[in-house]
Amino acid sequence: MLVDFSNPEFMERFLALYGVLPRAAPGSDEATRKALGTLPTGSRKTVLDLGCGPGAQTLSLASALPDSIIVAVDILPSMVVETAGRCRAAGAADRIVATIADMATPPVAPGSQDLVWCEGAIYSLGVTEALRTWRPYLSSSGCVAFTEPIWLRDDPDEEILRWWSREYSAITDAAGVRQAVADAEYRVIDSFVLLPETWLNGYYAPMEARLPGFLAEYGRDEISLEIAAAAEEEISMFRRFSDTYSYAFFVVSPEP
Repeated sequence: MLVDFSNPEFMERFLALYGVLPRAAPGSDEATRKALGTLPTGSRKTVLDLGCGPGAQTLSLASALPDSIIVAVDILPSMVVETAGRCRAAGAADRIVATIADMATPPVAPGSQDLVWCEGAIYSLGVTEALRTWRPYLSSSGCVAFTEPIWLRDDPDEEILRWWSREYSAITDAAGVRQAVADAEYRVIDSFVLLPETWLNGYYAPMEARLPGFLAEYGRDEISLEIAAAAEEEISMFRRFSDTYSYAFFVVSPEP
């Protein structure tokens, strides 16, 4: 579904469904920790969580990196408010700063970040452009971890091809992402595919549970029906074609 950020009514309805979910994209604490486990040795005192959404992975990072200071960034104010609230509830507000900003211009000093993290949001800039944009903010031993949707098969069905062409036409396979990383003059340290349950349990199940209340609250006008139908179609597509695509984690570092 194409999100119309310029339409206040659409955004209100969109956030009434998607903005109250535990996560803003498929993922899990286990996947976040697995990616952290592949990082090269070195200090991770400063972490920049870009496109933080409601802060699920922000708190995972804070738990796994207890000595870190984390700057969590999202362009949507409601997401930043939610992240800040969750951090306060978890007793981590003293070392997590949630702020409204564009991930292309994060509010941190050049050369200051030991780790840049981006789950489910790098698509908004594109892998190569994002990595080039973020490189000046990395410390001398800094690296980047991100998730990106990929094809798992080289013969996807025409129906799912058409759906992805509408949703994110830049989707490619793991080799394509690795080439985008190389084009930005980074190298891949490690990568792995997210399991289907990271989509179903942590993302789609809460979405399905929210849909009846969403429609009851906002009625069956054109915008609400469009948003609900898009959510139902997205869930259906994954259930039918989960062997064809998924998100993958990539941990990368700049080439010397």
